[in-house]
Amino acid sequence: MKSKSSNVLFAILALSAGLLVSLFPASSWSAQLETAHRAQPELEAITMMGDETAALPAFELTDHRNQVFNNSRLKDKWSLMFFGYTSCPDVCPTTLNNISHVVHALKDPTVLDAVKVYFVSVDPQRDKPEILASYMNYFNPDFTAVTGDSQMLNVLTSALGVAYKIKKKAETDPVYSVDHSGFVVLINPQGENAGLFFSDPDNVQAVARDLVRLVKGSH
Repeated sequence: MKSKSSNVLFAILALSAGLLVSLFPASSWSAQLETAHRAQPELEAITMMGDETAALPAFELTDHRNQVFNNSRLKDKWSLMFFGYTSCPDVCPTTLNNISHVVHALKDPTVLDAVKVYFVSVDPQRDKPEILASYMNYFNPDFTAVTGDSQMLNVLTSALGVAYKIKKKAETDPVYSVDHSGFVVLINPQGENAGLFFSDPDNVQAVARDLVRLVKGSH
């Protein structure tokens, strides 16, 4: 039997798919919805990929400390990864704030050490390392922000089912918005795409409890 949170999450995914259908290929969202539907999580807020769990392809980005960020950085930890951009007026700051509350709710030092948070900017033209560093310090200095060229970003977003679209009126346009997926990706200690959830103030404690179960279960 699927949990109530799983049903709610599936409904939100369906709504998101409808809202973004004009921007992104329907086939991509259809595959994601099928994956979420097939998953049978025993968790409250996180939907696990189940049989669809998959290793990530090789990628290389740069973090806000100008260090290489690649597959090896995701090994041996449970990673929460959210895609957005620092000029985002609503979803990004709200999500990062909620994730910060999730982390603060992890009282067990062992669990806290096993969970890492990554913000991936899909706006590399404006989000340089110094901008990303300031952005992370505002939310949580323990969070890591990364970005890179569009080719490498697309390798990662495609593997994780994340969609984004830069909305410029002209190539030289300095002011523009970016449409992007609103869910948080969960990557397991093997560096595989393992699950997802939508961040909300009402599910902060549920996500924290799920992370405790996952960390404790992986030891």
